Amino acid sequence: MTSSRRLLSAAVCAAALALAGGAALAAVNAKAVIETRESNFKSMGKAMKAMNEGLKAEAPDMAAIAANASTIRGFAPKISTWFPKGTDPEAGVKTEAKAEIWTDPAGFAAAASRLEPEITKLETLARAGDVAGARAQFRVVGGTCKGCHDKFRED
Repeated sequence: MTSSRRLLSAAVCAAALALAGGAALAAVNAKAVIETRESNFKSMGKAMKAMNEGLKAEAPDMAAIAANASTIRGFAPKISTWFPKGTDPEAGVKTEAKAEIWTDPAGFAAAASRLEPEITKLETLARAGDVAGARAQFRVVGGTCKGCHDKFRED
């Protein structure tokens, strides 16, 4: 066998092993990916809860509201990336994600993309100290979350 054929054969074998190993690795990592996305959503939920409680106060701490909105804004543009193939309900790992995320990826991406501009408005209002505006915008943000949860998340 010539050296170029040996190189080609080695390259083909390496590629095949990488693909096989990649598939196995993806299956092994489904649990880690799901745990990470759930952790991210829990962080967002804590921020929403803190804002909800804060905005109920007679004199809300608008810096805290803005900080919590900023936390969510940091996550918002990444949400649709948290659901790679192989992390759906068929992965065999408990998840509250509905199959519609993978069967309607464009619809899911559109729903997820609605959060960032709405949470940015809330953060801006909070930084400006506009309590009434922040309270109203918080309801809009909550509705945006609910719209996505209703279609793409199990109860």
